[in-house]
Amino acid sequence: MKNVCFMGTIDKILIIGHRGANVIAPENTLKAFKKAIDLKADYIELDIQKTKDGALVVTHDDDLQRLTGHHGQIKDSILKDLKSLDFGEGEIIPTLEEVIELTMGKINLNCEIKVEKISRKAVNIFKKYNVINSIILSSFIHPELLEFQRIAPKLKLASLEPTQYLRNYNDDRKKQMISFCIDNHLYAINPFYTIVDKDFVEIAHKNSIKVFPWTVDSKPIMRRLIKYGVDGIITNDIHKMKQVLSMNV
Repeated sequence: MKNVCFMGTIDKILIIGHRGANVIAPENTLKAFKKAIDLKADYIELDIQKTKDGALVVTHDDDLQRLTGHHGQIKDSILKDLKSLDFGEGEIIPTLEEVIELTMGKINLNCEIKVEKISRKAVNIFKKYNVINSIILSSFIHPELLEFQRIAPKLKLASLEPTQYLRNYNDDRKKQMISFCIDNHLYAINPFYTIVDKDFVEIAHKNSIKVFPWTVDSKPIMRRLIKYGVDGIITNDIHKMKQVLSMNV
């Protein structure tokens, strides 16, 4: 099986569908991912959690209430029980392997790691399907991110930062964020869009760090970020992003 890789060119602004095409299908479901493929997004952004019996599943929340109406947490549930729940419009929770089987050769994945101590299992799955080169791996849990790097140095890694510290994102803090990426040889930084300005992008690019802000659904903000020179945008609304790009902003 050949390696699958569709990384965009330098001049291409990548469209990254946040939890798939979640404005027209339930988030982080195979239906949402199929819609993102149909809309010709460049990447799907998704979230990886671990069940009580060790399965890697794709869902954002630690608990089940918002998406299923049931009480309980992913980490305390076994896969069989999770598969019996409705995650929206009759969709069931997908495993990481099911997502890769659906998407490989069709779209890239931006996988956010939501929990610790899954690096070995996740990397084994990536290797099984030979998709290391078509994945960007991101996380707020920086030690886990670096553990992935240790195990699979060829993985493209991106740093995320806790949003509760947004008020403290002065210029020094922004430089620290980028310095972490430089010092650890990361591929990209995925910042909350409000902290991104032209200087931020220029400093990152000067150090060969890609910039993929999240989560942007406003056309004016998309246009502004594109003018700043970001490499891609994580959005809930793939169609809207395509409209902005078609206007040659």
